[in-house]
Amino acid sequence: MNFNDLSFKEKLGQMFLIGLGIDEVNDEIIELIKEYKIGGIVLYRKNYNSVSNMIDVINKLKKINKANNIPLFIAIDQENGRVNRFPKELHRIKSPLNQAKTRDMNIINEVNEITVNILKSVGINMNFAPCLDIIRDEYSKSIGNRSYGKNKEDVIKYGIPFMKMLQDNNIISVIKHFPGHGATNIDSHYFIPKIKDLDNLLKNDIKVFENAINNNADAIMIGHLKLKGFGLKPATINKKIIKKYLLNELNYKGLIVTDDLKMNILQYIFGIKNVIFNAINANNDILMIKYKNNDINKIYKKIYRKLVNNKKYIDKIEKSAKKIYDIKLKYNISDNAINTKINLNVINNKIDKINDKIEKRL
Repeated sequence: MNFNDLSFKEKLGQMFLIGLGIDEVNDEIIELIKEYKIGGIVLYRKNYNSVSNMIDVINKLKKINKANNIPLFIAIDQENGRVNRFPKELHRIKSPLNQAKTRDMNIINEVNEITVNILKSVGINMNFAPCLDIIRDEYSKSIGNRSYGKNKEDVIKYGIPFMKMLQDNNIISVIKHFPGHGATNIDSHYFIPKIKDLDNLLKNDIKVFENAINNNADAIMIGHLKLKGFGLKPATINKKIIKKYLLNELNYKGLIVTDDLKMNILQYIFGIKNVIFNAINANNDILMIKYKNNDINKIYKKIYRKLVNNKKYIDKIEKSAKKIYDIKLKYNISDNAINTKINLNVINNKIDKINDKIEKRL
């Protein structure tokens, strides 16, 4: 279908990426897909108990969306290590930092290949990885061993190949957390960290994202991070930060994705509806929101009614929807069912072997 033939409801809906914060698909999720035309669903480990069940859930979501004009993003957070969304019957792959400590690109590439093949086999078309933050403390509860190193050179060398392998296999890589979560050891899941040393951020953390952009990054996640001199709003909803650094200085043209807008105290400080309006105004294209029961009445219906005739937001929604539409075409996203047969023994054997190689090099 031609983009210009889409309704306003379809265009606005594409901006919403809804985290399935309940155990299974309920009537409200079905309504969000069928009636509000949301752009995609984020899956968590709680949504399935096996690989076959994971495929069933994904196929169910695709089937629900089948009558819509635009296919769904099926997204996940699979960094490996402690951020692991694969079912428990798949063995856990060693962390990005442990991978990087081997200093062996063959090992890095083998891990990436195993991870990407699993994602592709189960029907994932968007992955919130790699984490391209520079760590200051590997034992930190925020980033720690989720990253590939303590300097920009290592993060670029060992992290960018994961982004490119995802892309090469028609999986959208959402790199994170711009402008650089590693510059603080405070976990933004619970608080809003503030970065005071902007010189260090510009010389190091942002340089990693600049390299990724030069290597054709298609999607960047914005972190809930306040910067000194930019007021009280974190980058996620701060137009000045996104415009100054990402759009103007780095000349980035790809998708801008929020971190979960319900994460930490953000929604309590600003109110979730104000957070959503601020996120759109700040030039975010995709609004990630973890769903809870009854959210459709409390949030989505009210947001739609306020935006449907709001001229202030029309152009922004139009531009974001077009970017989303185009990237779904670029990556050949579809709602076709997944019929893959997964051999768990073979995959787990590969994981065990690569983990053993990593362990021996540490």
